[in-house]
Amino acid sequence: MKAVQLTIYATLLSGLIGCAQQPQQIDTPEPEPVAAKEPEPLPARPFTSDTLYALLSAELAGSRGRLDVALANYLQQAEQTGDPQVAERAYMIARYMDADDAIVTSATLWAEASPDSQDAQAAAILAQIDAGHLLEALERTRNTKTRDNDALLQSIAANASNATDTQRERLLENYEQMLAEQPDNVALLISTGLLHQQQGDLDGALVLAERAREIEPSNTPGLILTSGLLHQRGDNAAALKLIKEQLDMAPGNRRLRLQYARLLTFERLDEAQEQFQILANGSPRDAELLMALALVAEERGDLETAKESYQSLLDINEHTDDAHFYLGKIAEQNEQPEQAIEHYLSVQQGDEFAHAIARALAIQLQQGNLQDTDELYQQLREQLPEQHERLALMYSQSLLEAGEDDAALRALNEALLETPNNSNLLYARSMLHERADDIAQAEADLRAILQYDPNNPAALNALGYILADRTERYSEAYEFIKRALEQQPNDPATIDSMGWVQYRLGNLAQAQKYLEQAMELYPDDEIAAHLGEVLWVSGQREAALNVWRSGLEIEPQSGYILRTLQRLKISADTPI
Repeated sequence: MKAVQLTIYATLLSGLIGCAQQPQQIDTPEPEPVAAKEPEPLPARPFTSDTLYALLSAELAGSRGRLDVALANYLQQAEQTGDPQVAERAYMIARYMDADDAIVTSATLWAEASPDSQDAQAAAILAQIDAGHLLEALERTRNTKTRDNDALLQSIAANASNATDTQRERLLENYEQMLAEQPDNVALLISTGLLHQQQGDLDGALVLAERAREIEPSNTPGLILTSGLLHQRGDNAAALKLIKEQLDMAPGNRRLRLQYARLLTFERLDEAQEQFQILANGSPRDAELLMALALVAEERGDLETAKESYQSLLDINEHTDDAHFYLGKIAEQNEQPEQAIEHYLSVQQGDEFAHAIARALAIQLQQGNLQDTDELYQQLREQLPEQHERLALMYSQSLLEAGEDDAALRALNEALLETPNNSNLLYARSMLHERADDIAQAEADLRAILQYDPNNPAALNALGYILADRTERYSEAYEFIKRALEQQPNDPATIDSMGWVQYRLGNLAQAQKYLEQAMELYPDDEIAAHLGEVLWVSGQREAALNVWRSGLEIEPQSGYILRTLQRLKISADTPI
């Protein structure tokens, strides 16, 4: 499965099972139009001079961009005065600042000061949901009345996918108790179904979802939950059929169309793209729809649509890092190196940052001008001083892949002048020294790490392996590897090293045991080379050939295995 397709599924599956586990959209009705009239004066407030001064100071601070001061003052006065409008103002500022704790505090103060305000109660419930206080949100929902109680009940249940098992079980108990009292309440049936789904009880969830649809056949959340459950049970065809039938009857239902598009990504990408295109045409500034359309189009090889969608994301300043990264990939495929580098260098953070910078450096190197590449690297170091270590590691790796070993060593030496005790840079340089057969310098770098981090498992293992593989200091190598294995007993690389040093020490049975364990944990051509050699020397020649064959299936041109065959003087005619 291609990487892009994996990204599509990771992105879309979270919404599929099932729009289910995404917070439900709460649609607040538009107010009825009324004739224009003079605004009613606010009722007089018996505020003290201190309160008036604090509120005035808050407004002045806000006008000067000091929203933190404004929020602090409004929160303090909301607590002291219990005034609903002060609390509401604090809530609005907190929302604007995206200050999570203050949103919960101010919304709660507003709700307590305005027990009859549906807006205040809904704000408090939503704030508690966002903060993960789901039991408190449920309690408030049960004890108050808002225009959106059904949607709030479903949103609480949907957000329980991120709750602890204990919290979810308590929520389920509460929902089932409420459902016992109101067995035909569709919102409760769907909410309880969501909780059963999250608990892994797909059959129980499906019974509740179908019961909700018996009462309200066209209920959108019920349809989405049912289709998501059918998909999870492996019947994607039934899920598609269900949504398609309802969508034919209600083509304007965007939530159903979105679910249909998501389901199609698992079977028919061409049709999925058509659906995402319809959705994006209707909401041209919806970042999630544009991202989904771009991913699906790219997977299908429709690079023009993908490019347009990613560009639209840049136009609305959403998902910019992802958009630049994928536009860089498309430019590479179109053999537009300068555009590719420009997009890659525009990726500022996120999961793809390192990959983007590495690709930019690699493409620059492919142009054949090492000086230009070094200038780009130096420019990046100035622009991103906090990424000093990562940049040096990426640049040296790009140089190694381009065959520029000396330049890679210079880059690491330069980086280590600034941070001489950086273990990652020292480790990378030691591997470069080992590659150049400078075992003394490789050992020196690894020992430098162990001077200030004596239990560093990577350094212990690397030093032990180098001594076992490239010198005759086997007993010393064993001690280093033993210490590394004590700290990471299930690490395949360290287990492989222990097997190799046991072989060097002449302990063939022990070597075979460790190497077989490493190969089982992590099938790899280097481990296969080691295990095959131990088996061959032990007289288990057919077993050795089988292991080497398996290693060559993993890496057909494995240098480890080919060098092993040469060292053991195994004939080229041997059937491997």
